[in-house]
Amino acid sequence: MPYATVLFDVGETLLHVPEPAPIYRKLLSRYGRALPLEDIGTTLKEVRRVMDERVPRWVADDLKLDCEASTRRRWLHVDTFLSLSGLEGCAVAHADFYDLYVGTGFFSLYSDVPDALRALKHAGYRLGIVSNWESRLLELCSAHSIADCFDFAVVSEIEGFVKPHPHMYRRALELSGEPPDRVVHVGDSLRDDVEAAAAVGIRGILLDRTGSGSEDYEPRITSLAELDRVLDADR
Repeated sequence: MPYATVLFDVGETLLHVPEPAPIYRKLLSRYGRALPLEDIGTTLKEVRRVMDERVPRWVADDLKLDCEASTRRRWLHVDTFLSLSGLEGCAVAHADFYDLYVGTGFFSLYSDVPDALRALKHAGYRLGIVSNWESRLLELCSAHSIADCFDFAVVSEIEGFVKPHPHMYRRALELSGEPPDRVVHVGDSLRDDVEAAAAVGIRGILLDRTGSGSEDYEPRITSLAELDRVLDADR
């Protein structure tokens, strides 16, 4: 087979990234804060303003990531939201909101993911992650029972770069131990996944889950269930 390693993006590839307000509203209600959805949306906008004011730069123009600043923004997000929601100083609520992003209460696993990953592992591929994500990504993957499918992960908040910086894909090649023509990457962004991978010689497969993408690119799939077809075509 021409490929030995399959790389994956995470957000909107393996995991669905939802709008936060409904989920925040549900979690707030556990602490007696039954707030209208519109109010929570307004609060989140103010939280973003505070974050941008206090920690305005965490990604440089050259795509280097200030990991410490990124972590500060995450803590500031939770602190500010709870303060504005009337739960300032509630340590239990802070822990629940901070850990929301590494459990199953916020991100959801796309239904096609488990079977696709199992089939690839059974076929003998090595699997890797290349993602713009926080350092706890593998903890999140563990919560969704997919961490054991992956042989390695290249995570922006660990590497100090964000896609489409070529470092992310060069690091993936290093960890795969394979030349670029033996590696393929699957993701939902033409810029960050397909074009960035191609810049270091890795072929990209564009995942367009809605089927409404305007980019003129092939190979394009709408589900990971179609991945075998694309890989088999290249044998």
